[in-house]
Amino acid sequence: MTIAAETRTLIEAALDGDPALPTLAIAGSSPDTLAVHITPGVPASEIGGTTYYRTPSFRRETLTELALRMQRLRWHRSAPLTPLAMPPTEADLQALHQKHKRATAGFECLPGWTDLLDAVFIWLDEIAPDHSWRSDQVKEKYATLRFYWSGDLPETGDAIIAAAEHLSGHVCEACGAPGSLQSWNRWWSTRCPDHKRRRWS
Repeated sequence: MTIAAETRTLIEAALDGDPALPTLAIAGSSPDTLAVHITPGVPASEIGGTTYYRTPSFRRETLTELALRMQRLRWHRSAPLTPLAMPPTEADLQALHQKHKRATAGFECLPGWTDLLDAVFIWLDEIAPDHSWRSDQVKEKYATLRFYWSGDLPETGDAIIAAAEHLSGHVCEACGAPGSLQSWNRWWSTRCPDHKRRRWS
């Protein structure tokens, strides 16, 4: 699968049900040339298998920009191999503590969300370089990401975190490939087809 095709699969799953989804345009054959565009605005209240009480607290363009950033990191990290051949490891996940000064909480999730978390920390640092904030808890709960923080972040920061929590429900927690919510023995997790077959490895 190409980077553009994988990015399209991810975003289409995350925004499934949104009326603006047909406007999604993705181009590029490498992390450096990957580009994503969608009609700006707040998504529908039912998207990607999730129903929001009113509307999501993030905009479509925030979600697609986060997916773009994550995909660039994912494909750069594994180069010259593909991400499927070189998924993130626990060491990659833990390395985020050294890479990001605000990654102060332990990561209570599998390494498949490494590139998603990396993208979140980078983007938050870009929009609030002088703000005083820190992560308090980063974990999986009910198969999706929960990112708790304290301190001072602009409203855009809240939207980025909310978009990451939603997007995590479409990213395999084990390897980072596009995935979906899966249940096994009443235990929910987000897994790609390959890790669904291997259960919870």
